[in-house]
Amino acid sequence: MSSESTAESSTVNTYGIRGFPARCVCGTKTTIYTSETNKNLGRPFFRCHTRRKTHLFKWVEDAVYEEVQDALPKIVLLEAKLNKEKSDIEDLKGVVTELMEEVVRTKTEVKRCKVMMTILFVIMCVIIIVLVVSLM
Repeated sequence: MSSESTAESSTVNTYGIRGFPARCVCGTKTTIYTSETNKNLGRPFFRCHTRRKTHLFKWVEDAVYEEVQDALPKIVLLEAKLNKEKSDIEDLKGVVTELMEEVVRTKTEVKRCKVMMTILFVIMCVIIIVLVVSLM
């Protein structure tokens, strides 16, 4: 892609557009050009160029820097959220372990109750048999 030396003026106009400018404030799509001046040879830049005037000019490395700068707080928030989710998972693992232990205790208690009911049933049968035999 070509470039114009006017795009490399000392006054850089980005209109407050941060990061990669997809469109200029005039609505025109931006394009990446490569500088051909001795001072910035091969350096890529964004530019909006209408037939009359260049509105927007931004070095690609400045746009990349802004993208990273804007992403860092979001990454910190995501990291905090991830750590909270990990903590919640560990808490839930503890709850699951407690519930599993409670299930084991409950199963043991149910088995004891079955044994006790069987013993009581046998005792009741013996008592009924003894009563029936004694009444005869």
